[in-house]
Amino acid sequence: MVKHTGPVTAVAAMSDSYKVDGSRIALSASWDTTVKVWSVNNPQRTLAVLSGHSDFVKCLVAHPTLPIVYTGSADKTIMLWRLPESAGELARASEPVVIKPFKTIKGEHTGQIYTLCLDGETAGVLFSAGSDASIRAWSALDGRPLAVDGDAFDGEWAIPRGQHRTNISDIKWTEGGLWTASADRTAVSWDIETGKADLVLEHTTTVTAVLPIPQVGIVVTGVRDGIIYIWRVNDGSPRIIREIHAHTDDVTCLRIAGRHFYSSSLDETLRVWDIKDVVEFAEGLEYVPAELAALRMQAAEQAVTTSTAGKHGGSSSALTEEEERELAELMSDIDDM
Repeated sequence: MVKHTGPVTAVAAMSDSYKVDGSRIALSASWDTTVKVWSVNNPQRTLAVLSGHSDFVKCLVAHPTLPIVYTGSADKTIMLWRLPESAGELARASEPVVIKPFKTIKGEHTGQIYTLCLDGETAGVLFSAGSDASIRAWSALDGRPLAVDGDAFDGEWAIPRGQHRTNISDIKWTEGGLWTASADRTAVSWDIETGKADLVLEHTTTVTAVLPIPQVGIVVTGVRDGIIYIWRVNDGSPRIIREIHAHTDDVTCLRIAGRHFYSSSLDETLRVWDIKDVVEFAEGLEYVPAELAALRMQAAEQAVTTSTAGKHGGSSSALTEEEERELAELMSDIDDM
C-alpha cells in the first residue's frame, strides 16, 4: 500500500493506455506536499514522486490522453507535471523517480486552490477555483491563461470573486458549461461565454460537491451535513426531487461511472448509488437507506455518551499540528462568509 506522511486528499488514474505490465497507473496527493505515482496492481511500490509544492496538495487531475498531471495546493499555486512518455521508464528505475513541475502558475489566485477540472470536449482547458472564490482558465498543455471568445479560448478569462462570495470547493464541466459548489450555500451553473450565472441552486448550508448528470436532466449536490440532494433542472423550474440521507458527516466528493454515482464523506465511507433507482424512488422526497438509519442512531447514542463523559473529565484533542493548522484555515475561510 502506498504510504504518505500526511492525510491523502485526492486520487486520480492515468489514461488506460499508460500502463506498467498491464496495470493502470494511479496517483495520490497528500498533505505531505507530494503526489505519489504507483501501479494499481502493485501499490506497495512507489514509481515516482511529484515534488514541488510547499504546502498541502488539495486537488489532482490527470489528462485523459497525455502523460500530464495537474495539482492545486494550499500554497496558492497550480503545477503542471509531465510524466515519461512510457510508464515502463518508471518501472525500470531502481528508486522512485523524482519529478519536478514543468510549469508553476503563481500569483493569479490569491487563496488556496481547492479544485481543478478539464473541459470534457477537448481536454485542452484547465479550470481552477478555491478559497479566493474566483474561477480561472488555463491551457492544459502549457499553463497559459485563457479567455473565451465565442466558442474558443484565447487571451485571459476569469469569473472574479463576488459572484461566489466565498470558498469554491468543487468544479465540474458539462456540455459547454461549468458547475461549481461553494461555501456560500449555492451550486451554480455558469455560461462560459458571458461568465455569468445561468442557474443558482440555493441550499441552507455549505455545498461541498456538485455533479451534473445532463443525460437524465438532474444535478446532484452534496452538503456539509452529509445529505445529497437530487435537483431536476431540465424543465425550466429547478427543484429538489430527492433528499438522500447519505452520510453522517460532510460529503467530500461526487463522481459518476456508468449508471451509478459515487459519494465519499468525512464519515470514512464511500457509497454507490444507482441513478435510476434514486430518481425513480416513489416513496417520497426523503430517501434514507436502512444501514444509514442504523448508523445515524448509533452516532446519536455515541454523541450522548461522549457528552456525558466530557462532563466528568473532559477529553484531549487527537489532532496533529498540521491538522490543527488546516482546521484553523478552514474556520478562517468560513468566518470570511
